[in-house]
Amino acid sequence: MQEENDVAITIKDIAEELGVSFNTVSRALRDMPDIGQDTTRLVKETAARLGYRKNFAASYLKTTKSMMLGIIVPDICNPVFSYMYKGIEKKCSETNYSLLLGNSNGNPEEESSILNNMLDHGVDGVFLIPNMKNTQSYTQLENARIPYVVLQRKFADLSTNLVQSNDYEGGYLAAEHLYQLGHRRFLYISAHLYISSALDRYNGFMAYLKEQNLDESVVQILECDSTRSGGYKAAKKWLEKQADLTDLSATAIFCFSDYVAYGVFSAIAKFNLRIPEDISVIGYDNNEYSDMTSPALTTVDILPYQIGKQASKIMFNLIQNKETINDHIEAVISPKLIVRNSTKQIDV
Repeated sequence: MQEENDVAITIKDIAEELGVSFNTVSRALRDMPDIGQDTTRLVKETAARLGYRKNFAASYLKTTKSMMLGIIVPDICNPVFSYMYKGIEKKCSETNYSLLLGNSNGNPEEESSILNNMLDHGVDGVFLIPNMKNTQSYTQLENARIPYVVLQRKFADLSTNLVQSNDYEGGYLAAEHLYQLGHRRFLYISAHLYISSALDRYNGFMAYLKEQNLDESVVQILECDSTRSGGYKAAKKWLEKQADLTDLSATAIFCFSDYVAYGVFSAIAKFNLRIPEDISVIGYDNNEYSDMTSPALTTVDILPYQIGKQASKIMFNLIQNKETINDHIEAVISPKLIVRNSTKQIDV
């Protein structure tokens, strides 16, 4: 019918087709329990045959809800952020919410522009993985007076709804693993330390070593872009400065992320060194490719899917007014050490 006259099919059309009431069709389309399963199935089959599509704009006018949420990530290609998205998406699909995805490229101006666009489209809430170079997005969200949840990164002086993996604990686990394998000299190839997760991982790493009576001098730090290319460039620069490749100034490299670790693998291979025989490498995140490297990468799993699920739970509690916007909620998820073949025991 819709193809013949190019007129949008309405609930009234479905009701007339079936000879039932408008209310019956409306409630069947929403899977209300007072409508029988056979009726619900018949209504949905008829709606599909006629080409019915829900008018979200009309619903918005009636309920003041757009049934849309925004999520802004710094790198859409990073599997960690993809798994956070999937954790959020599952809850959205269960509640008939749509997700608008924005990729900020870690740029504060792009992030602010994407957020403005989402707010202009009337999103009911926003999930944000912030760039951390400024707090403009927080100001925009506070002024908009809508629910928002920050994932994985935290400004020390701001209170927000936040879900993150415990990066301090993750750094501690990495140091404990390497120390117990006999390592006493380390290189931390970090993302820029203004990023809270990078600093927290370093602080956790150092906390364990200090408990073993080691001081900060045993850890060298190189900052880089948190990409494979960034990891490669940082490791290459460090290796070029080594006086003797048979006696490296660190026996283990702790990488900010698995992506950084992949770059480190490439740099080490370029210098004809072997992992873990010549140097151990540990990553962070446990993304889906880390058991495919050669050797398989030891890493810390931040459970990004669980972060997304927890963030969506908080969001829908806020939307349903089970929590108030002003009462900020923080949820912290403990990471897990995943031991594979890129780290090995050495003689102390």
